[in-house]
Amino acid sequence: MLTLRIIAVIAALNCTAVANASDRQSCSAPAYQKYIDAQYARIEARSRRALVTSRRDYERSVENGANVYRVIADLSRHLIYSAQFEPAQTVNKKIALIFELGNTLSRAQQIAGEVFDSFSRESHSVSIAQAWLAYRQGKHAMAFEKLLSSIDITDSAVLSSFGPDFNLVRQMYLDGHVAPVVAYIRKTQTFWKGQRADEQRNVWLNMIKAGCPLQFDSVDVIKAAELGISVTTSHIKH
Repeated sequence: MLTLRIIAVIAALNCTAVANASDRQSCSAPAYQKYIDAQYARIEARSRRALVTSRRDYERSVENGANVYRVIADLSRHLIYSAQFEPAQTVNKKIALIFELGNTLSRAQQIAGEVFDSFSRESHSVSIAQAWLAYRQGKHAMAFEKLLSSIDITDSAVLSSFGPDFNLVRQMYLDGHVAPVVAYIRKTQTFWKGQRADEQRNVWLNMIKAGCPLQFDSVDVIKAAELGISVTTSHIKH
């Protein structure tokens, strides 16, 4: 009798496991694909709004006579979105303007700027913008090179805490360019530290290994759990 009870318990557990497995969403399931499509549309809409608001912030800084640091910071933030949507000529003019503004700083101001974050966020924005332009023009090798050089970070309080930009990475992955995306994610380990950063990197690499669409956002950690994808270190190859 006891043996029969044990067999019944094991059978029940197996049924539960099968039910849980069937309930678990697959990243190739129509429901997940529909979710991802909606998220991509939302992200693009958000970026287009940011294009407008960041331009307004930059223009307001100029109109209000803000210090050069503030103008450069606002323009570099706007540049991230400008490079995605605006004509190349317009973007190149904005890149040139950032360098012109930098040259107007006195030597003392430049030294102060180098001490404070080494202008790394602004340099990152310029390189990302250049990578976007190359990518949009079909110069993929140049885009990949600029993308990786954008995170040649030595000491950045901002990027070390919040991580680099992933908008172009998202587009490249969507277009099937996996190798440069993996290389970029791995390279962020040199400056983007902490449990949160490690968790997101691991999730992204494991989702890529599983062939899953992803958003390159913190919400991917939640979706990975729903998909049954590990958040531990991935051994995906370059």
